Amino acid sequence: MSALAKENPMKQFSKHSVSAQAMVDAFKRCGIDYVTTVPDMVQIALHQLLDSGESGLKVVHCTTEDQAIEVAGGLYAGGKNVAVIVQNQGLYAGINSLRALGLDSKVPLLFVIGQFGREFSNLGGNPRDSKRRVVFLLEPLLETLGVPYWRLEGPDDMGNVEAAWKASRERSGPAALIVGHFVGW
Repeated sequence: MSALAKENPMKQFSKHSVSAQAMVDAFKRCGIDYVTTVPDMVQIALHQLLDSGESGLKVVHCTTEDQAIEVAGGLYAGGKNVAVIVQNQGLYAGINSLRALGLDSKVPLLFVIGQFGREFSNLGGNPRDSKRRVVFLLEPLLETLGVPYWRLEGPDDMGNVEAAWKASRERSGPAALIVGHFVGW
């Protein structure tokens, strides 16, 4: 066990976490006005900040991931910049809407996807080495669909928020940011 883990076992995991405020700040730098979401556990701190009204972003809570994607498409058609916040298994549930709006209709959607079910032992490693199907299938699925993605594995990866946002705009289609660990308060 490392000296860091002996000191405080949670510190070894916190290096893989980004703060909710850092994510909101990155969304603002991108010019995001709205988020549509079906809240997930991995990003619960982000949801809490968004719901507090202190973020300056408008939130549309949806009952299904299909609805979150479709509402985001409608907001985009109305001239708004939107991020879709879901977890990995929610993205799987919304594939048809992602295909129809993001790929076929070329709506530039930014998906912010929490990696629900990822093992602590896999943090900082390759998610494809996870033993959990819900985790290791995400990147190959995005590749199959032709959706570029970036990982958010810790504070050093915060630039990937803007990179994914920019890619969605440049390609007129979906791009994904995969949040590998719980967002911090």
